[in-house]
Amino acid sequence: MISDKANLREMTRQMKRGDHRISTRAGVEILAEVREPGLGRIEAMIMDLSLTGFRMRCMTRLTGEKNIFMALPSFAAIESKICWVEGDFYGCEFIQSLHPAVFDHIVSKYPSLKQSDC
Repeated sequence: MISDKANLREMTRQMKRGDHRISTRAGVEILAEVREPGLGRIEAMIMDLSLTGFRMRCMTRLTGEKNIFMALPSFAAIESKICWVEGDFYGCEFIQSLHPAVFDHIVSKYPSLKQSDC
């Protein structure tokens, strides 16, 4: 498939520049809800998103021992696992990657409000 070849090229570019992520991430600002199985929902700010995961800031401590479910406004909850924690920041990987069209829709709907330096 063409998209598979494009994804492979992008992964190769990222590896060459030292970014070992599986897919490119995009800056977003999305107030979302996360929950651990058996617990209530808590608010989190999704700060960047990729086809394979996201980074969030959550003021409530998550254990990281169980998978979590992250729900964006108007989307079903997406099962994810916490890969790393630094203070209030969490790096998470989706159990099942986002479809590229869904990723593009989310990024266009929720761009980061921060201005980039030119």
